[in-house]
Parts: sequence; C-alpha cells; structure tokens
Amino acid sequence: MKLENNKVNSRNLYCIGYCSNIDKYILECCVPGSVYYNMYYEISKEEFDRYEEDSSELDKLVDYIRRNNYKSDRLLFSDLSKDNSIEQAELMKKAKQKQG
Repeated sequence: MKLENNKVNSRNLYCIGYCSNIDKYILECCVPGSVYYNMYYEISKEEFDRYEEDSSELDKLVDYIRRNNYKSDRLLFSDLSKDNSIEQAELMKKAKQKQG
C-alpha cells in the first residue's frame, strides 16, 4: 500500500500518511515479534497535520494501542489475515489495490 505524504517515526516504529484508495488518513503501526507485520489505524486529518509540529499525540496513541495488545476502535485492518473480519479484509484489499 502506498501512503501519500508518508511521514515515518522510526523511533516508535510507525508511519502516517493518506491512502487515496479508501480516502483515509492512516497510522501504520509495526508489530514486532518473531514475524513483523503492520496494523493500520484511522487517524484524523488534524492529527496528521499536527504531526510535524508535535508528534507526541500520535506517540501516545501508538503507546496506548501497544499497551492494549493492538486493540483499538480505530483499527482498519491488519497485514495478518487472521486478525481481519470480512469487512476489514475487503477494506485492506481496496487500500492495497494498485492505481492507474
């Protein structure tokens, strides 16, 4: 999946950007372990825009998500297919479609 205006936070293992395929701003959070994979969460345009000035709000969100075993009502989908509902799998497929 290609995120537009991608901004990377390598210290906290996440990046943010805009996915035009699904018209959403996304937080892509790396899940470390024996196999690394990503989970994708919705963020607001305001959170995205504030990141350059102050990343602490998103740092806190990532910390909260990790403390809660990556559970959040913002979860869009996961690279790990067993984590996805049917709707989440469809959304992931749409988000990852190549454009044009």
